[in-house]
Formats: sequence, structure tokens, C-alpha cells
Amino acid sequence: MLEKITNYFIVNELIKDEDRQIYAYGLHQGLLILLNIATTILIGFIFRAVWESILFMIVYTPLRTYGGGYHAKSEVRCYLFSIVLILVVLLGIKIIPETDVIILGLTEVGGIIIWFLAPIEDRNKPLDKEERIIYKRRTSIILITEIIITISLLVLNFKKIALVMSVSIFIVSLMLILGKMINKD
Repeated sequence: MLEKITNYFIVNELIKDEDRQIYAYGLHQGLLILLNIATTILIGFIFRAVWESILFMIVYTPLRTYGGGYHAKSEVRCYLFSIVLILVVLLGIKIIPETDVIILGLTEVGGIIIWFLAPIEDRNKPLDKEERIIYKRRTSIILITEIIITISLLVLNFKKIALVMSVSIFIVSLMLILGKMINKD
């Protein structure tokens, strides 16, 4: 299907033939992103936690993008791992008490781990010195922003939203630890 779309673009002179692989790759990645979003929302719907699943993605994705961490060895494993991850997160959000101590604890522990470990590069995508500096800065800005929002929501007594954000931050920290352990060699 993606090949047909790419060919359509070429035939209709929307892209050049020499750019075929770049556009095919971009379409492939875009399709994977849409599949992950749709799956996350579907799982949220099944758990009666659609807004929680969307908020999780909004908080998790930018931190994970720049913070790095564990990456599965194949797209299928990544997809299956993502499904398990969202199931665990939504189940956790349902059973974790919405107390100030828990929300602040998850945020603090996750934040400290992210602050000191990020970015964790992957074997397949090593970072040079400049990229490490850029990724560290972006991760730090995103993390500080998300922590400020989480604490503000807690102060304003929006505990459920603050809990989702704190769990998201904490899950990113676990992904960094897992990535550090697996990429050790």
C-alpha cells in the first residue's frame, strides 16, 4: 500500500523518483505512529480511560523522544511492548491512590532518574557529543515543564490528572533504567 502511494506521488510529479525511499520511509513511520495512537486510544476506550490514555501519550512521548531508553529490536516487538505498557499504565492509574504523597513521590523519583540518566542512547542510534547536549537540554526543559504542571494540578486539586502525569514521568524513568541496563555492553 505504501509503495502504491509513493508511486502515485512520483507519477503525479509530487516527489522525485530519487526521493522514493525517503518518502516511503516517512509514510511507513507515519503509519506506525497512527497505529500506536489508535491502539492507545482503543485500549483507553476499553478501560474507560480515553482521556487518561491520551494524556499519557502527551506527557510520555516528548520525554521519551529526547530522553531515550529501551528500544525493542523489531517493530512488532515495539508494538507489543507498547500495548503491554499502556495496559500497565492504565491499570496502574486505576489502582494507585490519588494521594499527594504518591503523586509527588512518583514525580520526584521519576524526575530525579530522568534528570541524571537522560539521554540514554540506543545501540542502533548512538548520539555524538553535540546531540547528547541537545537531547539533555530538551529533556530537561520538558521534564521541568511537566513537573511544574503536575505540581500545579496537584495544588489546584486536579489529582487524577496529576496522577496520570506523575505515572507518565515515572514510566519514562523506568524506560531509561531498562535502556541503560540493556545497552550496558
